[in-house]
Amino acid sequence: MNKVRSMKASFVIEKSFRLFTLACLFVLFFSFSSCKHQQKLVLNNGKCLLNYKNARTLTTNLKANEFRFDRMNAKMNVESLIDSVSNSFTINLKIKRDSVIWMSISKFGIEGARVLITRDTVKLTISFGDKKYFIGDFSFISKLLNADLDFEIIQSLLIGNSVAFYDEDSKLKAGVNNCQYTLGTIRKRKLRRVMEKGKELKESAQSIYMTPENFKISRILFYEFNPDRSLDVKYSEFAQVDSTQLLPIKMQLSFIAQKNINIDINYTKTTFDQEQTFSFKIPEGYERLIYK
Repeated sequence: MNKVRSMKASFVIEKSFRLFTLACLFVLFFSFSSCKHQQKLVLNNGKCLLNYKNARTLTTNLKANEFRFDRMNAKMNVESLIDSVSNSFTINLKIKRDSVIWMSISKFGIEGARVLITRDTVKLTISFGDKKYFIGDFSFISKLLNADLDFEIIQSLLIGNSVAFYDEDSKLKAGVNNCQYTLGTIRKRKLRRVMEKGKELKESAQSIYMTPENFKISRILFYEFNPDRSLDVKYSEFAQVDSTQLLPIKMQLSFIAQKNINIDINYTKTTFDQEQTFSFKIPEGYERLIYK
């Protein structure tokens, strides 16, 4: 009986790690400091009034206040809810900017998965239960998920930066929502009208919310209409890293598609510009993992 229970527990833990690791990769595809001209909120009959609604001005301020680093080491506490299955994990994270993202995912103090992401390769080992490994490039993952995934998007979402907006100023729509600046590829009014009429919208929609005091991203909202899915990423509790930079230390990711995925991430420790190693090897006896 004890052996059966142990086998069941091992299966649950292994399945949790697989789901969580896939969720991280799946969610991340959808994919800051004080500014010289900080704006004060002005209330007029209960309404928030803000200046600088021009899209080019907002993108300039957004980019000027993005988080910059060379090397980052961090520890994160993670709570995940995938459909009705909840789990908690600890992740040790290392990032060498524009080069390597390394993660060690642990539960109960025991490493259950290790991930190594470079600009063209994703590697994964799963240690619980049946020993598995995965090696693939982004084209394989993108085809598997029917989505465009790249290194820059993953890196940016982990540190609260934005990608893909800066070269499209002419296509962006600026606005204000809940006393925050917004940038979007589709006007909210048009989006609501299309959704109410039940028409398909071929292009994806993106919205960025930023705080007016420092132009830090507080929320990134993605819609994709074919297939129907969305990702809502919220950042909070910014920590002062040095005299000029802020890093979001709490983030919530909600992904709605074939599975409903919610992930809460809390950075408990961060250090910068320290020497790093990115150890990764596939032990003997591990079976190649193929997702069908």
